[in-house]
Amino acid sequence: MNGRPTEIEPLSNRFLVHRLSSALLPPAIRFRVHPNIATAAGLGFGLAAAACYTRWADWRLATLGFLLMIAWHVMDGLDGQLARATGTSSNLGRLLDGLADYSTFVAVYLALALTQPDPQSAVLLALAAGAAHALQAQFYEGERATYIRRLQGQFDPVARPETGGPFERLYNRGEALLGNRARPFDRRLADATPRARAQLLAAWQPRAAAVLRASSPLSANGRTLAIWLAAIVQQPRLFWLWEIAGLTLVALAAARALRQSERAASDGKGGRPIAHES
Repeated sequence: MNGRPTEIEPLSNRFLVHRLSSALLPPAIRFRVHPNIATAAGLGFGLAAAACYTRWADWRLATLGFLLMIAWHVMDGLDGQLARATGTSSNLGRLLDGLADYSTFVAVYLALALTQPDPQSAVLLALAAGAAHALQAQFYEGERATYIRRLQGQFDPVARPETGGPFERLYNRGEALLGNRARPFDRRLADATPRARAQLLAAWQPRAAAVLRASSPLSANGRTLAIWLAAIVQQPRLFWLWEIAGLTLVALAAARALRQSERAASDGKGGRPIAHES
């Protein structure tokens, strides 16, 4: 099963990707597939998608690239489920999973950029979009981590294990700065009595979950869809412009709404708690 709260998962995960991953889990366990093998298979699908996107002008190949990226997402979900189900989670596995994720997007970006009529300017635009992508992803995943740890009664950020050297340390620090860090609301929760804490969480959770659901364009799934749509309309550059401008506005709006949800809960303005699945 997926270990994340379902109420903050993108609909594409809840109704497609995670269901497919869960369907593959029993046979993967039966055949003793190691999570790292699933990660490698996902990377293979991602690189195959990039190869298809070198012919983005052909809608059939662009659509095949989209489907191959969906297969990558399924494998990305399966490796985590396998690790939890078989007790084989490791820092190395997390590192390989992250490398596979970023390698897929880098390969797809390059495939689109190098096949543009003006590849030099396209590469520069793709680099700018990639930088925006990294910052947005750090914010999005950090806020999701914050949501999960608060519901688990943890009011200090959970330190990420560092196994990948300076680049991973830089990424972890960025995530801690942009999303996964202690805020005044965490101190309020930590200092509250158990009853007051439950009331604060009940007031904060519905608003925060709604914001995180609305932020799903920042997810890898959202980007996969945006890439395909940009290819279908024969304008791959639109995707990079969407990342640089559109998704930055989404992230800024989400950050503002999340801080408002914390202030509203602290001020006694909140909604009813929602069901939580783990």
